Amino acid sequence: MTSANRRTGTCDTLIQDEFRDLVAATDGACAARFGSKLRGAFLGGSTAFGEAWPGASDLDWFVFVQDEPARADKTWQRRTRRRLESRFPVANEVHLNLFSVDRLRLEAFWRFIMRYNAVRVRGTDLLAELAREGVRTPRPSRRLAKGRVGFVRQCWEATLAGRCPPSLQDPLPSDPFLRTRKLARNYVIVEGGFALMTLGTFESFKQEVVLRGLREASARWRPLIKTTEAVLADPFRAAVRPEVFVRELRRFMEWAIKRVENA
Repeated sequence: MTSANRRTGTCDTLIQDEFRDLVAATDGACAARFGSKLRGAFLGGSTAFGEAWPGASDLDWFVFVQDEPARADKTWQRRTRRRLESRFPVANEVHLNLFSVDRLRLEAFWRFIMRYNAVRVRGTDLLAELAREGVRTPRPSRRLAKGRVGFVRQCWEATLAGRCPPSLQDPLPSDPFLRTRKLARNYVIVEGGFALMTLGTFESFKQEVVLRGLREASARWRPLIKTTEAVLADPFRAAVRPEVFVRELRRFMEWAIKRVENA
């Protein structure tokens, strides 16, 4: 796996070489479609932070336009997503999310995700503009983490039952080792990050930062962290099957959910 600093739109971001063409094509398609109506575009998750894995990671793209997207825009969205997935199989799926700026204005959690788990690649600093209107972006907090606990419990129960959790797009990768990598990021990195918020030690959703925070939080998670690091570095070499990883993950998730519930 390789990575390099690349410029896309107006923002420097760490994009791995394997995903560079897909990112550029997605950015170009959105810019050509919406022109000056495109107020901001963000790249989220592992691809934004140089932590993606071909065939396992999704492209999470968020486009905010001036007005509510028309029916023709939604049709374009679906067709473009399918075309990008066909042309660039490096991504497990392409999530091309299209909203008006009002989505950010009305939904605090979306502002939080754009600030802490995404990077801006085109357009103006919408979060700063909204802040000048008095619409603030939530900071990482116990309250924010606790507001998700019902959803997290639902996701974990689905995983224990062998189903795809609502927090991940179904279908998961067909390869079992790539599925394990998806579960590792979804639970150890993302939910581990929210658990760290309840301890007041959250810094970032970057995987190395979350894993360091969990390691410092308790020595009992170090075996899981070691497994997670191996899975994230090379899922095929680690060769951990999903059902094995879920068993190892169980005590951690019970702790994380309880930690958030009692925050």
